[in-house]
Amino acid sequence: MHRDTLTSSWDHAVHSLNLGLMLIRPDGIIANINNRLLSMAEQYGVSPDFTRQGASFFELRSQYLPPSPFDPFFDEINWTTIEDVLQGSVSEYSFEYAVRWSDAESWILCEVIPMQIGKDHPVQGILLSFTDITRFKRKELRLEQALAHSFPLPGHIPICAVCKHVRHAEDWEPVESYLESRLPIEFTHDICPDCIRRLYPKYSSILDDPHLPED
Repeated sequence: MHRDTLTSSWDHAVHSLNLGLMLIRPDGIIANINNRLLSMAEQYGVSPDFTRQGASFFELRSQYLPPSPFDPFFDEINWTTIEDVLQGSVSEYSFEYAVRWSDAESWILCEVIPMQIGKDHPVQGILLSFTDITRFKRKELRLEQALAHSFPLPGHIPICAVCKHVRHAEDWEPVESYLESRLPIEFTHDICPDCIRRLYPKYSSILDDPHLPED
């Protein structure tokens, strides 16, 4: 494949990624921004004309970005660590931040990676990637909320060998309610084949029908 074609394909791939990319030179100047990052910025109120190649990354807030939706980004970012990655004294850096815009909240993961051929070579700049992790963050928050309403279960739970009630304090409690009151679960009820045979022997023969579809 011709070199120009390879370069064109690579450029197309970079702009087709589902994450934003910003390339910063060793002097802190923004060298390139991919299309995905431009669309992400526009989504949160930045002008469509925002290109910013040639501007200093370290002066973005004061000159180019609206303060409100991007406040969490600037609150979370550690500028000193960014400079350390740029100088090669820190191998990588990442942080999460929330963007609130139009009554919605999105979560972004920002990763800062040095542009370096090898460990023994100087850093030629840094690459910032911006990934929308809203879907995963919502699952994480839901899990945290569920765990916050859960109670740790003891290692040994006394349960009746006959009725299967659980002993709690001075009372005996059905195992379903015991678990439902302590864990984010809800039981559904069905009857297993063995119990059908025991309780309804008259109808249990259908369970042995070889033509009965299995669930």
